[in-house]
Amino acid sequence: MKTAFIRIGRYGLKIVLSALALAVVLYLILFTPWGNTLAKPLVQNRLSSLFETPISIDTFTLRHNSLHLHFHDSLNNRMQVQGQFSLITLNLHAFYQADLSKAGGLNSLNLPLKTSGVLNGGYGRMSAQGSANIFDGNLHYRVQLNHFDLSDLHLSRALNYQSLMLWLDYPHNSSTVLAGDIDLHGLDRRDVEGSATLQTRTQNFSPSPIVDDNTSFDFLSLFTDAQGKIQPFHLNLTLKTTVDELGILEQFAMLPLRGEANLKAILQGDQDRLVLDARTNLAKSSTHARVHWKRLRPSYVYLDVQHADTHALFHLFSKKSPTEGSISLNAEGTPKSIHYRGYFTSDLMRLNIDDTTTHEGMLRDLLKAIP
Repeated sequence: MKTAFIRIGRYGLKIVLSALALAVVLYLILFTPWGNTLAKPLVQNRLSSLFETPISIDTFTLRHNSLHLHFHDSLNNRMQVQGQFSLITLNLHAFYQADLSKAGGLNSLNLPLKTSGVLNGGYGRMSAQGSANIFDGNLHYRVQLNHFDLSDLHLSRALNYQSLMLWLDYPHNSSTVLAGDIDLHGLDRRDVEGSATLQTRTQNFSPSPIVDDNTSFDFLSLFTDAQGKIQPFHLNLTLKTTVDELGILEQFAMLPLRGEANLKAILQGDQDRLVLDARTNLAKSSTHARVHWKRLRPSYVYLDVQHADTHALFHLFSKKSPTEGSISLNAEGTPKSIHYRGYFTSDLMRLNIDDTTTHEGMLRDLLKAIP
């Protein structure tokens, strides 16, 4: 019995000594200048893989309770992280700064900006909160990362619209500020819920030549991977916008727009069935529109316009109205057919049209109704 006890004691002592030796080795490797020198190339390779661009580390200092990391890319875009590190929880509380003034490299969006903020958390769950100088304005943000995948995003911004359009290669001369909030959740699960509220304030609007870049927007590409395969998703989004000068959107509409409008819209559904439901006061009307997609292809369109002001409607397209009156229109359409019925009133007469009216007859009656 005594011999067995001694043997167990010896084995226990060996285990304790081995654990202590391992701890000493890990400490030397991880938390000493010598160990940091050995780990630096590994960290540099990992950062290069994470950002998909060659990275050079200027400073890497890891202690059992602190971290200082400073690195740059081949274009001299720079990032720095410095703060407290917990060996027990493997959590980080640190301040960061980034100067991404050059397009490319670390700046994968080709969007010159400077940003700073605070990091909290570890590999499983990390949050970042900070502000960025971008488009001659300030952007405040909060992001949540799960295993380094973006989960939640909140943006609050007031940006110079002219600078934004210049970045999009659409030169624009108006003096406009774009403000609002964007709040999204579930991005990593592709089960996205959230809202966006946007407003524009235009002091001086100057029309710009409309640029025809001979490209079209492909809605399907937003939800497909590099091979063009639709990835499963679910959306429940709310959008509210107030535009005080629609002319700032003319480059996207490819039309010389004027006037103002409010819009409230809800986008709900998944990859099999997606529905957009929107209401607006465009041209002083009460307008309701619905668009359905099946497998991300348009399958049904509904439009109901009530009492659009004729003067405001012509002004919307930068035209002078030949008469005063109102227009109402109801239309439904599928990829195979479209049905519509309209009602026009002017100072002199009323005019009804529907999809049984020939286009020549509709135009002739419309001209008769205009004084």
